[in-house]
Amino acid sequence: MNGSAGRAVTILELDADAYAEAIPGLAALIVDAVAGGSSVNFLSGVTVEEAAAWWAARSDQVAAGVISPFVALRGGSVVGSVLLMRATNPNSPHRAEIGKVIVLHSAQRQGIGAGLMAAAEARARADGCWLLMLDTETGSPASSLYEVLGWHRAGDIPNFALKTDGELTSTTYYWKDLR
Repeated sequence: MNGSAGRAVTILELDADAYAEAIPGLAALIVDAVAGGSSVNFLSGVTVEEAAAWWAARSDQVAAGVISPFVALRGGSVVGSVLLMRATNPNSPHRAEIGKVIVLHSAQRQGIGAGLMAAAEARARADGCWLLMLDTETGSPASSLYEVLGWHRAGDIPNFALKTDGELTSTTYYWKDLR
C-alpha cells in the first residue's frame, strides 16, 4: 500500500512483544483522534499516558490470543490501528468484534483504514470467525467506510456515548458475514 508522497504503508499483526513496543504510537493515535473530534471512547483533553494505559490494559488479552492487534506503519511510525477481539463464550467461537479502527488525521483517505480492515477480516476468516460486529458514532466518516466495505447496518442506539466535547451522540452497530 502506498501513502502520500510515495511513502509506503505496511500493515502488521503484532505479537505480544511488538504490541508492548507499539503502545506509545498507539497512544498517540488516540490523542490525535480525539483532538480531531473522533469518538474513540475518550473525551477532549485525553493524555498520552491515559491512552497508553488503555492499550496496556489489553496486553494480557493480546498475549492470550483473544485480541489480535494490527498496525499500519509508515516510516516506522504507527499511522493506524485495528483490533480483532474474539468472543470467548462457548456458544460463540464463530464471532469477533472489530475495535479501535483509528488512522492519524494526516494519513486519512489514503486507503489505510480499508487495508487495516482487510487484514483483520482475513485473520478472522483464517481463525474460523466469520461473523463480525463493530460500532461507531452515527454519521461519522467511519460509517461510510464500513458501508463501502460491505458491512451491514444493524441499527442505532440514541444517546449511547459522549462525543469528545461531552455532548451525547448515538452509536450505529454494524455486522458482516465473512462466509
